[in-house]
Amino acid sequence: MRQQISFLTQSRFYSPVFNAAIFDGPIRIYFAQYQEPVALKIYFATQEKMKDMFVKVRETFRRTGINIFVMLYPSIETFNMSFEHSNLNFIEAGGSPIIVERLGQDFVVGVKGPVSDEDVENIYARVEEIARSLTEMNPPPALQREVEGLGV
Repeated sequence: MRQQISFLTQSRFYSPVFNAAIFDGPIRIYFAQYQEPVALKIYFATQEKMKDMFVKVRETFRRTGINIFVMLYPSIETFNMSFEHSNLNFIEAGGSPIIVERLGQDFVVGVKGPVSDEDVENIYARVEEIARSLTEMNPPPALQREVEGLGV
């Protein structure tokens, strides 16, 4: 696990603005400290909505060693530093783009801030989509295109 975190912090996805994080098993949320209320909303939404499948998710992620890193970029500048050269299409979620890319075997869910309450639901939906695809080993079409586009 330490190697994966080190890999993340040395990647283009990591920013010095991330001075806080929430770790819960395979799902890790990185954010600027002032974004803590939004990060907690995402965390609690994930806990509440995935409770029925969370045991299966944890087992799958423990077996595979895969993590989902949710990166809450506080500004367009910090977001663009990580994703400006991305070849993936992103979804506009209430004005905040959400994009999924791979970092080795892990998934990075990049979110351009500021994040609204509506965005929290869209972020959760992407995390759930990834988790379901891995537990069922049957990725949804949109995620499958993203994964195939990355050569994974």
